[in-house]
Amino acid sequence: MRICFLADAGSINTRSWVDYFADRFGHDVHVVSIKRGGELSPRVTLHQIGPHRSGVRGLDKLTYVTSTRRIRRLLDRLDPDLVVGYRVASYGHLGASIGFHPLVVVAQGQHVVAPGDTRLKFYFARKAIAAADLLHAWAPHTADRLLELGADPKQLFTCPRGIDLERFTVRPRGLDRGFTVIATRALHRSYCVDRIVRAVAIARHEIPEIRAAIVGDGEARAELEALAGELGVADQVNFMGDVDNRELPNLLHRSSIYVSAVPTDGVSASLLEAAACGCFPVVPDNAANRFWIRDGVNGCLLNEDSAEALAGAFVRA
Repeated sequence: MRICFLADAGSINTRSWVDYFADRFGHDVHVVSIKRGGELSPRVTLHQIGPHRSGVRGLDKLTYVTSTRRIRRLLDRLDPDLVVGYRVASYGHLGASIGFHPLVVVAQGQHVVAPGDTRLKFYFARKAIAAADLLHAWAPHTADRLLELGADPKQLFTCPRGIDLERFTVRPRGLDRGFTVIATRALHRSYCVDRIVRAVAIARHEIPEIRAAIVGDGEARAELEALAGELGVADQVNFMGDVDNRELPNLLHRSSIYVSAVPTDGVSASLLEAAACGCFPVVPDNAANRFWIRDGVNGCLLNEDSAEALAGAFVRA
């Protein structure tokens, strides 16, 4: 089967998903991306459309609108059996504008579009939902949001996108691993990673040996590194930058606790990867995490958004 993904090739979720279709199932997979992609499987063909990471957010957004004709010509040439628009209001809307069928529109996040988003984004989302032959929601709460936006229940398919359990699996741990907290989300300000740094500074008074491995990168990295220095935990918080997903299991196997302070989610691959490797999750109490975690059984669910509560969860864990 020839499958064409309209998706951000730089996203690890995109890369792991399309690589699986190509490598495990042998499909002829093509990715059409507005932004420059990461390293894809040699079996996947990448078609980059538009600016090479212009750095100007508005220009990247404008490309979603101006590239329709070019992508339509590309699809006419590729003649795929299926087009997948990954994320509703961006690539999903792009797929709807092109008019190719069958079209699968995939909703990952908890909000799809959030209450504070622009009217234009709501319009884009509703257009994508109306045009889709199949709507794929990664979790029940995401499916509920699609229904609120006008989705036809008969076209709605709810199924989490999984992880590779041949790589992410529990292994015996040595007794010298210490007390290491690992975070594997991007360093965006909205992801509240500063709360994790502050929690380490608080928790070290009861857990002197605590260490934190912060995996990932983003616009907040310099601020977070400076914060660690101000709080006197620069030697206990290791900012590792982006790590190849193939190397991530080794880091998870050396860690005791997985932590995330991201307030909303769809299905977090980072959470599933960490849990599969035997890390104990400490995560916010929201619909996304309650789908996987029972508080006090296989993780801690936090209902208070503070560094003090997070530090207390470290001690409890």
